[in-house]
Amino acid sequence: MNMYRRLSLPDYIIYGLLVVGILYRFLVNPGPLLVPLLVFGVIFLLYKFPPNRLQKHGRPIQSGKRTTERKKYEERERRKAHFRVIPGSKPDSDEEPPKYH
Repeated sequence: MNMYRRLSLPDYIIYGLLVVGILYRFLVNPGPLLVPLLVFGVIFLLYKFPPNRLQKHGRPIQSGKRTTERKKYEERERRKAHFRVIPGSKPDSDEEPPKYH
């Protein structure tokens, strides 16, 4: 089946009547159509151009030097954790190589 199917004559007629009906409704009584259009317009604008307080999460922008110093400090802090071997009940076998090397 072709993905880009051409519309048939009844489709054009139905869509044309739909457009005429919407335009007529808007010209006669625009209030019920303006409120949803304004709401969706505001939501769209907030989505495309979010307020600055949502973008920065309340943190001031730091200089590059201070940021790199902070990252190095955090890396050193993370390296302090060492793994501990818990002695198990399985007998040691020095003859077999470890399964995961």
